[in-house]
Amino acid sequence: MSDAARLARQHFLTKDSHTAYASFPIQGNNLQAIVDCLPDAILSSAYSAVVSYAEALSGLRHGSTSWGIIRLYYSCFYSIRAMLLASGVLPFNGGNEMILDTSQGKYLKGGRSSHHWNWTSINATSLKGEWFCSEDSQAAYKALREHRENVNYTHSFTDPSFHACLISQEPDLGRRFRGYRDDSTFFYTYLPDHLAIAYPTQLIFHLDGIMKAKSLEISGEKSIHLKSVWKIKDRCPLL
Repeated sequence: MSDAARLARQHFLTKDSHTAYASFPIQGNNLQAIVDCLPDAILSSAYSAVVSYAEALSGLRHGSTSWGIIRLYYSCFYSIRAMLLASGVLPFNGGNEMILDTSQGKYLKGGRSSHHWNWTSINATSLKGEWFCSEDSQAAYKALREHRENVNYTHSFTDPSFHACLISQEPDLGRRFRGYRDDSTFFYTYLPDHLAIAYPTQLIFHLDGIMKAKSLEISGEKSIHLKSVWKIKDRCPLL
């Protein structure tokens, strides 16, 4: 749990059971303390997103589609979390999953678990209209989450309909990576044969742009580790 999430939880748990959370704003020093912790939370989630993505591509390169799917899903999860945090929207657990919109000091209902986003609440914040909050994006995230759940929980995984080159030699995967990264029209992003890699690729490079705009950069030992796990012969996002 990040310091920002811990502080939000601490404040939220001071609410008595008879007070609606919509009538329990957070203000002043309590809110500022949370806002001050957001950059570290953003960097932590962003780092996890890139590591998961790099591990996924390495898995696919070696023919491990199931492992690749798990890591691609987690890359999406952490990318979305980082982008929420970068906009001042903080997911946390206050007994149930909750969201704190720090721009308004307002608590909103979260999803039914930490991996099920409440898109209605998210779209009630300043993020409304962002492409990763669209219905197409929500459907892509859900599809990838279901693939991951098949791997982890049912042990009856059926590989998604990957384009053949995605599980062949590294040069083909590298070309696909660049094609998905540069797909400004989202042509591949939501197609069933491509979304498993195209969607997380779009997310992570959108996050890369957000991080640069906020002058947030992964450094130190984490930067060294990212360089060591990034095997695509192209720029590693967030570095």
